[in-house]
Amino acid sequence: MKQDLAFRRDGTATANVRIAVDASLLAMAKDANSKWCSSEKLLSLRGITGTAELTTERGDEVCSISFSGKTDDLVAALSNANVGGDKRQGVQLNQVGENYEFVVNFPSLKPTGKYADDPMAQGLQTLILAKMSGRHIAWTVTAPRIIETSGTISDDGRTASYSRPLASALSSDQPTTFRAVFSLEPPGMFEQLLNWFG
Repeated sequence: MKQDLAFRRDGTATANVRIAVDASLLAMAKDANSKWCSSEKLLSLRGITGTAELTTERGDEVCSISFSGKTDDLVAALSNANVGGDKRQGVQLNQVGENYEFVVNFPSLKPTGKYADDPMAQGLQTLILAKMSGRHIAWTVTAPRIIETSGTISDDGRTASYSRPLASALSSDQPTTFRAVFSLEPPGMFEQLLNWFG
């Protein structure tokens, strides 16, 4: 899974999401069908347009979703949408003062509670993790200025990025979290000088 978001100074934003799932693993899912690659909920919101396309590549079903709109419309859509369901897990975009905060909490598949010692749950996790070998989750946020991030900031200070092997994320005891705080205003001259000599 790879999500690339770009926020511009003029208040517009675009996002591209690509999710590749092993077709045999998807076929095992109870409700697996083409609806898993849907952007209807997001694209039905005011001011947001885009497309969703499902293709097949080398044994994977690949969902590619692109959408765009005003940053404020995306904030309204994602701040309470809890894409992924649980407020502690999923994608959120919030306005914090004059800045914006993008947060992703990607869930773990490690069996917990009554399933922690269940051989069937552990076997299912082993099967899923084997299918995830060599795959990654990754996010990038590009904006006029990245203020802080839990990932890596590019040399020009405009892109925050994060990547982790998917199997590692799914077998972790905690959700995988990526956070980026950004501004739609580029750094001032003094900040640019500090960056050059810092």
